[in-house]
Amino acid sequence: MTHPLPSSPTLSELRAFVAVADAGHFTKAAERLGLSQSSLSAAIGKLEAAIGTRVFDRHTRGCRLTDTGTDMLPAARRLLHDMDTLVEGARSAATLQRGRVTIAAPSAQCTLLLPPLVRHFTQQHPGVRVTVHDIAEEHVREQVRTGAADLGIATQTDERTELMATPFYSDQYIVAMRNDHPLAVRKSVEWSQVCKEPIIGPLPGNPVRRHLDQRLAREGLQLDYRYEVSLPWTMVGLAREGLGVSVLTLAVKPLVDWLGLVMKPIGRPAIARTLVVLRPPGRTLSPGAAAFRDLLLGSNVR
Repeated sequence: MTHPLPSSPTLSELRAFVAVADAGHFTKAAERLGLSQSSLSAAIGKLEAAIGTRVFDRHTRGCRLTDTGTDMLPAARRLLHDMDTLVEGARSAATLQRGRVTIAAPSAQCTLLLPPLVRHFTQQHPGVRVTVHDIAEEHVREQVRTGAADLGIATQTDERTELMATPFYSDQYIVAMRNDHPLAVRKSVEWSQVCKEPIIGPLPGNPVRRHLDQRLAREGLQLDYRYEVSLPWTMVGLAREGLGVSVLTLAVKPLVDWLGLVMKPIGRPAIARTLVVLRPPGRTLSPGAAAFRDLLLGSNVR
């Protein structure tokens, strides 16, 4: 014959126990907890039934702890403190009083797009720590997939992926060059003209380059890459020395302007890339990450 396992004391019963121990009186403890004396007595009775012995000796002027109650009291205090700390931490995260958000993004977005958004977010929620992972774009999806980052920013592709992608920004391609380059004086520049120039562009495998090359191939066009580098500022620096023209996106216009280069949008055919916000599927974003995602999607980054 099996016997049912004894029930464990509940947190409310332990809270009642500590309150009575502190007050030394049931009536005073009930007032402090906002309970009726009968409800408090019932809670203590359930606790004593759960552990199989009394924790208080009652007398006409109040009550005092039994030896068992004295032994239990320190552990009960620690348990209630830990639970209160846990609940307070969860509530603080839910109300954005504390928390953490990690964003993975390519270097150009980490330099030009994210800083003002991070500043705005931290001003609104100073208790939430924002961490930015400045990495090559081809690694962004892996960071989001593995949970190393809550959110990612990347170029939209046709590749199948389990990640959830929300478009938020259309970024036009441009060509940057010295002001003495023949294309610099033209009112408009077409891709067929750019394809005749020595190109400074991203490394093979870079999602931006892959997107652009695929779109141009549909039109029977191909860029002549002379310098293939990782970072947009390297592309612009090489263009400044007259080593070719740099194909970039409009997002890096501040960098092009800073180095005194001429920037021309490229038309015919009109090609743009779409940036997306990435998040993992089947995982609820933390309140902080959800708030930053909303800020990013609602921002006017164009």
